[in-house]
Amino acid sequence: MSPDYTVTYVSRPYPPASSCRSCQTLELMLTDKQLNDANAYGEWLRLAVHEKSLPANNRVRAAGSCLSIAQDHHHAIVVLLDARLYASCFALLRVAFEVYVRGEWLALCATDTQVRKFLNGQEPPKIDKLLGALARKDAFKEGRLSLIKKRNWKALCGYTHTGGIHVQRWNTSDGIEANYSIAELLEVLRLADIVATLSVLGVLSLADDAETSEKLLERFKARMGE
Repeated sequence: MSPDYTVTYVSRPYPPASSCRSCQTLELMLTDKQLNDANAYGEWLRLAVHEKSLPANNRVRAAGSCLSIAQDHHHAIVVLLDARLYASCFALLRVAFEVYVRGEWLALCATDTQVRKFLNGQEPPKIDKLLGALARKDAFKEGRLSLIKKRNWKALCGYTHTGGIHVQRWNTSDGIEANYSIAELLEVLRLADIVATLSVLGVLSLADDAETSEKLLERFKARMGE
């Protein structure tokens, strides 16, 4: 991809954990360290691609926008975890994963006609078709994206569309209130981190920046405790 001009990839910084958390009343919460670590990782991801120069063609604009939106969802999940607005954290997971998959499909699989139609507002194929197309590419031939979907899609849809699985987490023995476990909150954050990391890797691929990609993979391993 060698266009006559480029576009600049721009992002917004992650804020520190809220200083007014002590005045909030909901007991269920992540620790300051967990939230600060999440913010620090998100900020590292942001800076890895902030103001990157990208080819200014339709494919990169479409794919890069989707990947940026996936990062925005990660940012929102971190902010919402700090604010203890947990229902929205869970609801955003599916859309974050789906927009990431769309971004990679647009970058690697879509025809020029499909890219143009997408930019004009036409819906892309369903997610299983997108994943099938990606699985035929070397970068995704191990099928890990399809495995993520297989393991999580039913739950993700239930959280996004407020199915029974989500309503269960708004009922206690004596009331209607948020009733998520800390383990569930951490799992949401972990999956959001994974999707955001993949999205940044996608942007770095658009920028042809293998060096930063290697640094990101090392940072990701540290984040996952590997």
